[in-house]
Amino acid sequence: MKNITYEIPKNNRGVFLSPALDRIPGLILENRLKIQSYKLEINGIPVQLLRERTRMAALHQAVRYTNGIKSLLRNDKSGAHRYERNDTQGTESWRITQDALCINEQTLDYETVKNIPIIQMGHEPVLYHPGVWIKNHLTSHLAKELGGVGFNMIVDNDGCNMGFMYAPILLEKSASVGKMPFVKNNEHVAYEEIVFDNFETILKFKDDVLNLLAKNVRREGEHTIAEGMQRSFAQFTNQVGECYRQGCCDMVGLFTAARRSLEEEFGIDNLEAPVSWMCETDGFYHFLLHMLCDAERFVNIYNEKLAEYRRMHQIRSKANPLPDLEVMNNAVELPFWVWKAGGQRTRCYLVNEGDDIRITDGADTLSVLRKSEDATKNFSRLKSLKNTGIKVRPRAITTTMFSRLFFSDVFVHGIGGAKYDTVTDEIIKDFFCVDPPGFVTISATLFLPLETNNLVEMSLDKLQRIINDMRYNPERYASKGTQDRPEFRSYVAEKQRVLQMMATANPSEKRRYFGRIKDLNKLLSALISAEREGIQEEIRTIQEKLTYNKVVRFREYPVCLYPMKVLREYFQSVFS
Repeated sequence: MKNITYEIPKNNRGVFLSPALDRIPGLILENRLKIQSYKLEINGIPVQLLRERTRMAALHQAVRYTNGIKSLLRNDKSGAHRYERNDTQGTESWRITQDALCINEQTLDYETVKNIPIIQMGHEPVLYHPGVWIKNHLTSHLAKELGGVGFNMIVDNDGCNMGFMYAPILLEKSASVGKMPFVKNNEHVAYEEIVFDNFETILKFKDDVLNLLAKNVRREGEHTIAEGMQRSFAQFTNQVGECYRQGCCDMVGLFTAARRSLEEEFGIDNLEAPVSWMCETDGFYHFLLHMLCDAERFVNIYNEKLAEYRRMHQIRSKANPLPDLEVMNNAVELPFWVWKAGGQRTRCYLVNEGDDIRITDGADTLSVLRKSEDATKNFSRLKSLKNTGIKVRPRAITTTMFSRLFFSDVFVHGIGGAKYDTVTDEIIKDFFCVDPPGFVTISATLFLPLETNNLVEMSLDKLQRIINDMRYNPERYASKGTQDRPEFRSYVAEKQRVLQMMATANPSEKRRYFGRIKDLNKLLSALISAEREGIQEEIRTIQEKLTYNKVVRFREYPVCLYPMKVLREYFQSVFS
């Protein structure tokens, strides 16, 4: 297993990219040749044929979804490309996927689309910070340079644990990073299920953030920056509001449209499709069936590779980087989520009972496959789950595993995704018995354009050492006025005498003398309380300034908080 030690760039405007930009075209070619050499079959279908069909189906879906998002931005009421939240109907069939596609205003025939490089990335439908958003920029850049297609997979199957936005709070004496919520108590609900029944929640979110930004000015010259931040955020949320007025009320669609509105100003025109849409392709159901039919072996490999990762990185937590899959008698946990439309995500289990393979959510049986029947019938049973309102979605590793093997020519990861996909690589090797295609890793750091305090952190250490030394040598820190006090001189003189006597005392006498020195230090400390308080006040001031610096340098503020000038200066030249 590779020991990836990638680190997020610490300095402002820093970028981490692996492999280097000029090596990525070679990696894509290498991936394509590697996949062409696979001898793997999935349910009796050569992987290359299944991959070809999956690519075409997913691209048709993405064109449909992206056109729907664009219709919201254009306020297109004609209905030709109207946004529909769950409009995957008819994009799975092999006949339709052979039709020509219009991608970015270019009509491409089947043979062209079949061979076009697909550069894919993925992220949750939340408010991206610059370190995430750079993946969209790189994906678009590579697509243009290579004559390919940039594809953003919207990870709407994740639980909504980011239903808030980070914002700097600078109006209080101690600065802090605040969490401004727009969705509450939905950690166990997938993003694809989040719908706003009314717009009051978003309006309150908008007002709260704008009011905070208006009060955040603490220094001369920051008014212009604060106004730029307010304009950017207002523009983003106004776009959300405009899309809501056009009938889009799901969180995924609203935030995707607002992000794309911003991206158009940077020339980004990647295709977009949610994971939930990709899960309606035949390719996904074949991927799922293949894993169900060999679930015990997959789970053993999965858990073994996670254990290897933990040993390599000396990790004790069984939940890091991901929890093991459970094995219970004749039941095993699968790396998929299942739930009924509108409900909460639950874990997916497989139970072997004679000729039956039962798929359950831990309580109810969702589907029963037959070991004695051919793959076609079991495939049909899996596809029929949708008709009963049951959703099956991949988890982290299976999401990128499916994408890398059955769809894209290269996957663009952030550092977190790259770390867990080292585990994915090893699972692919052992379970599918093929050499996995390589991926790209990129991350960036861009701070808000707020000035930090010019401090040397060593000065804080020095002051803290002084406070500590004051306990044992208080006489060193007395002011001139304190030194002139009779009781001070008396205590110091006695301490010196006791120290001299300790040098020649026996152990019993040393313990008695040491006790007296402690008492004298307490008496002397009481006389220098003002001096100690002065040092402590310096420490508090420095700590507040350091905290302010950390808040200003926090890298996960969303791009919609950054003044447009700052974003343009950075992103329009980052790959030059």
